[in-house]
Amino acid sequence: MCLTFIGIGLTGMGLTIEGLKEAQNADFIFMDSYTSILPNGALNTLSSLIGKNIQPLKRADLEGRGLVKIIELAKRSKVALLVAGDPFIATTHISLKIEAAKAGIPVKYIPSASIQTVISGLTGLSNYKFGKSATIVFPDKGPNNAAYEAVRDNKSRGLHTLLYLDLEVEISRAMTINEGIKILLELESKRGEGVINSNMLVIGIARACWKDSIIKASKLSKILHYDFGPPPHVLIIPGSLHFIELEALRLFADMEDY
Repeated sequence: MCLTFIGIGLTGMGLTIEGLKEAQNADFIFMDSYTSILPNGALNTLSSLIGKNIQPLKRADLEGRGLVKIIELAKRSKVALLVAGDPFIATTHISLKIEAAKAGIPVKYIPSASIQTVISGLTGLSNYKFGKSATIVFPDKGPNNAAYEAVRDNKSRGLHTLLYLDLEVEISRAMTINEGIKILLELESKRGEGVINSNMLVIGIARACWKDSIIKASKLSKILHYDFGPPPHVLIIPGSLHFIELEALRLFADMEDY
């Protein structure tokens, strides 16, 4: 018996050699299909690479009764769960890990690249200068005060802010960079704390590490209308920038003079 959490990176091809071996040794292989978007064909490619069938799971399959079923299966079999990015960067799967540990099931964790770990490489922004991250959620799910306050507090300390954008794969709903900026501007108009303005530098990243990825840094007023193509998207609000970070943004994020 065993439950193994295996990261597959941002493209689905970020499976490590260790992760590949663990997947090949598993009796059952599942894949979380609701917390992130992967390139078309990623599931079939992974299945061919591993040499086994992969069953995609919805949110309900990993919560409540679905979670219990996975635990019961792992009590008598080797179960592998493939997760886009890194399995535990978000809190989605920690409940399953906790319940498996409580049930006495050996748990393995094989990490891979996540959006947090690739940001510095993509943009040239220093990893040491990122403050608290936050998620901009769709307005019908509640206010976005946490995201606004994360930007505010990080800026006051000269730190960068990584803003995740809401994603609901099961109903084909994914927030774009443009939508996220509009939400921040609406919050600013309500709160009036001077945190968000049209001249501030922002960085939009679409489909990080995919073949058609886009990284663009510019004034918020320009990014607001920039066409980034389909999700997944993330947004970065930089803090104080070192001259090396500025040079990197000009080279890697097509930043105009700022």
